[in-house]
Amino acid sequence: MKIKQVAFQFTGVLFLLTGLTYLGHQYLINKDDQVLQKLIDFSYKFNVGITLLFTITIFLLSQKLKDQLGFVFMVGSFIKIALFLLWLKTSAISVDKSTYMHFFIPYFLCLIVEIFYVSKILRNINFQNDN
Repeated sequence: MKIKQVAFQFTGVLFLLTGLTYLGHQYLINKDDQVLQKLIDFSYKFNVGITLLFTITIFLLSQKLKDQLGFVFMVGSFIKIALFLLWLKTSAISVDKSTYMHFFIPYFLCLIVEIFYVSKILRNINFQNDN
């Protein structure tokens, strides 16, 4: 499967799954809690955006840095969490145990989709042609 096809398929699956989850999330929360609404909106936008950025980058680098893709993936995951924590520190939103999962639901969903498609790319890379 070509990288363009995988990237297109990845983008479609990511938007479909996160869109459906977001709608379910919206259905289940208290609509009057503006702080929680802001956190959920940001969590979905942030996770989808950063997952698209990092995963498409991995797709593009898959032939040039094929031996380092696992490291690139791990660094990207670390950067995602670090950027979110930085945002939390600089915003007026405090996250306690009851709101903690509102970030990690879209995070884990995006991570699962990302792992699936990055592993698909890794399976198709030919490591035997390296000299």
